[in-house]
Amino acid sequence: MKRGKLWLFLLVLLLAGGGFLIWRHRQPPVRVAIEPPLAALGQSARAITVELDAPAANLAAIEVRVVQQGSARPVLSEDLTSGATRTLRKSVTLDATALKLQEGPADLEIDARDTLWRPRPPRGPRLVHRFTVDLTPPKLELKSATGYIKHAGAGIVVYRVEGAARSGVRVGGEFFPGVLGLAQDPAVQVALFVIPYNGPAVAPSVVAADEAGNERVIGVPVTFLPVRFPKDTINLTEAFLRRKMPELAPQTPGTASAEELLQAFLRVNGEGRKGFEAKNRDIGRGETSPKPLWSGAFRQQPNTKVFANFPEERTYQMGGRTVDTQWHLGIDLASNRQSPVEASNAGRVVFTGPNGIYGNMLVVDHGLGLMSLYAHLSDIGVKVGQTVQKGEALGRSGETGLAGGDHLHFALLIYGVYTSPIEWWDDHWLKDRIAKPLVDAGITLPGITDGVSAAAATSGPTAPPAKRRPARARR
Repeated sequence: MKRGKLWLFLLVLLLAGGGFLIWRHRQPPVRVAIEPPLAALGQSARAITVELDAPAANLAAIEVRVVQQGSARPVLSEDLTSGATRTLRKSVTLDATALKLQEGPADLEIDARDTLWRPRPPRGPRLVHRFTVDLTPPKLELKSATGYIKHAGAGIVVYRVEGAARSGVRVGGEFFPGVLGLAQDPAVQVALFVIPYNGPAVAPSVVAADEAGNERVIGVPVTFLPVRFPKDTINLTEAFLRRKMPELAPQTPGTASAEELLQAFLRVNGEGRKGFEAKNRDIGRGETSPKPLWSGAFRQQPNTKVFANFPEERTYQMGGRTVDTQWHLGIDLASNRQSPVEASNAGRVVFTGPNGIYGNMLVVDHGLGLMSLYAHLSDIGVKVGQTVQKGEALGRSGETGLAGGDHLHFALLIYGVYTSPIEWWDDHWLKDRIAKPLVDAGITLPGITDGVSAAAATSGPTAPPAKRRPARARR
């Protein structure tokens, strides 16, 4: 009887032990993922993030290696037991040169273990990711470009590229993407660019990068023409602030003192302005036609005078003291009250609505990243998606937003970067700085390159045109 109980006890113990071993074996191993996905590795080192998740126990160790042609190159080996954590994000740098990799396929292997004992540990790496080693940068050739340019002015570059995932023109910290489909050669791209007003006047470069991160850069030779940014002083009054702050800072009480009104203005004109400009930048970097929609020179609003230029450094004063300094990023055009506002050139409406200091505003896309902005409107008569022609009515001028009187604020942007409207109003400038580089590269665009022949093109930059000075009246 006792022997039967003993055998029963041993059987129960054996079954319990076996069940425990099966349970342990079935506990999930460490899960491994990488971010961002690695498709190719080039000449430049690339950082990826390894994400570890151990649902059964704390992490114990991680090993990362690259295997190519049967040879393993260690990247990382680390003991994680002291961390007492079940999740981890680890940055890992892959350097093809340091790892002595050759062009061709390779495998990224990641092995991660937890502290849980199992009767049969998981075999093999937890993640095997195949990628390509590509050490050859794209082919890049500069075809033509604007030769003379001003600080805060625009230009165009035509280039040929092969093997690139991304290409365009870089000016300082700004990037202007190239556009395909304007030339017979499918490898030729065109990019409009701006020398940003708020940075040094540095020459542009054409940049091409492939999926592996290999980059080819060609400097664009340009000659900078002298330019001086205008300055102006704006005298604030309590009456103006009391009239405008309820619109722009509704939290300002109606019984606010002059100092409280000033502080509300400074918030709107400072931090608020940054947000409004960010919105304009986002609109300018939004969807744009891959082909130019405009034709000929842009048109200044009829019967208007320029009374504030671009880019203008404005000093704000109140009660005889300086209270703020900001940049005016457009041209103010004065006319009669609620004058008709017309499209400066053909395009498609991409935005209508309020935008803080700009009041009621609309933006028209003219293609290739070039957009026109109309602000302080009292009325908007077009809708988003609507196609407009040069001279077509868009709305009426007004004094919405931070406007001291009825006028139109007009601006031009290229991929969200402000540029000088004065240039685009000038037919001679348009032919010399935009059309001629296109013709030099063998590209003809009706309405843009008309009257500019390849025979007339000369090697190197063309001579700058005569200066055109807009009328300017003091307010």
